[in-house]
Amino acid sequence: MVAMARTRPTALAGGLGLLAACVLLNLPRQAQAQMFHLYLLCQGTVAAGLPSGAAAASAAASTSPLSRAARAQPEVENDKNSADINENVQARAAAVRSAGKRGNAYIDLALRDNNMTALVQRSNVLPVGERMKYVATQSHYAATYSPGPTSRANVDWRGSWFFSWHPPFQKMAATRVSVDRQSGVLEGEIVGPDGDILGLIDMQCEPRREGEGPRPRF
Repeated sequence: MVAMARTRPTALAGGLGLLAACVLLNLPRQAQAQMFHLYLLCQGTVAAGLPSGAAAASAAASTSPLSRAARAQPEVENDKNSADINENVQARAAAVRSAGKRGNAYIDLALRDNNMTALVQRSNVLPVGERMKYVATQSHYAATYSPGPTSRANVDWRGSWFFSWHPPFQKMAATRVSVDRQSGVLEGEIVGPDGDILGLIDMQCEPRREGEGPRPRF
């Protein structure tokens, strides 16, 4: 009888220990699932060396992607909006065609909806590890990266390919990007201290949800 009384608490303690171990093992997976609700894998080009006229036309034809995405337009203005969008697309395409150089570019973003931040997971045109605040509307995700001079990610990034490929990018004051939530098209502008357009980013993004694609191996 005494042996049985001693065995039951021991078995109960062992069961609780196993349950606690299972909970702890699942915590990283649950935390990861709750952290990011959407991943955007984007590839395309960056254009630089824009003629002054082309840069001005692009800037005049399209205000910043952040402002454009955050603006809600009434449905009665659909025809006018479509005409404006076509003009913007044509002006942007002309600016890209007249660019002095174009290079391959990519950005992988992880979006978190509980605090509206986008983590740069992989990129050659934005510093990896930086987090940007983003705006979500029915039509676009939009964000602006403003480099912090003391940010470790920004300091490391300043020595990357991006700035040796086109040294005027050292004057960059901000990079603005917007992603169309229907087409997945990303448009970006690299902006100088006086608001001048130093470069244009054009990409196609592939959305991924948590659990889609191959699982990490380690």
